[in-house]
Amino acid sequence: MGATGLADLDLYEGRFGEAIRILEQGTAADLAAKSSDSAADKFAALAYTRLLQGKTREALTAAEKALNISQAAKIRFLAARVFVEAGELPKAQKLAAGLASDILPEPQAYGKIIEGYALLKRGDRGEAIKRFVEGNHLLDSWIGHFDLGRAYVEAGAFAEATSEFDRCVSRRGETLALFLDEVPTSGYFPPVYYYRGRAEEGLGSAAAADFYKKFLSIQVKGDGGALVQDAKKRLAGLRTK
Repeated sequence: MGATGLADLDLYEGRFGEAIRILEQGTAADLAAKSSDSAADKFAALAYTRLLQGKTREALTAAEKALNISQAAKIRFLAARVFVEAGELPKAQKLAAGLASDILPEPQAYGKIIEGYALLKRGDRGEAIKRFVEGNHLLDSWIGHFDLGRAYVEAGAFAEATSEFDRCVSRRGETLALFLDEVPTSGYFPPVYYYRGRAEEGLGSAAAADFYKKFLSIQVKGDGGALVQDAKKRLAGLRTK
């Protein structure tokens, strides 16, 4: 658990390489100790980190390893998010269908969120937003509101996006353990500021620069992933206007 926490802190600050080193060592130790749940959690975190790093193939490999170890709803959900981002929509939809058919509201909500993600990836923003809203009605989750906010940004509904991201900021404490199982997940929080900046930029608000700066201030000592590079580019563009 200590290794998972250290990796999460590195992820929060954008030190992807160090997070990956810790997670890879941790998965090896967990597998040797036959601690399957802990290994699955680390592979899921590794997949997300690889995705932020821009290494899609490695992200997919880690997600598959997580699924091979565990079929817990959380693992299926996190793996499916990686599959969508990597363009593996059939795999994501298969997982979404399984989650949606569960008798409990939590996996049902995760299924709706993945359906929304897949629709968003296909460019069907209106239907994607409907799925996210349905998912949030089933389960009022932090990550559901974050994903809905992203969908609003993609749809050009910037005012609605700011409301979702404001909710995410006010509920930031939930990102300490998104799935209420003591597994740290604070690395999911910093992109809120990047996407809030996108929403403010879409509204033509000067506040966009402040949110990009907040995001960059968190990850200033990091490796400089795609979001960091884009935030810097957008911030520079705002300064020239």
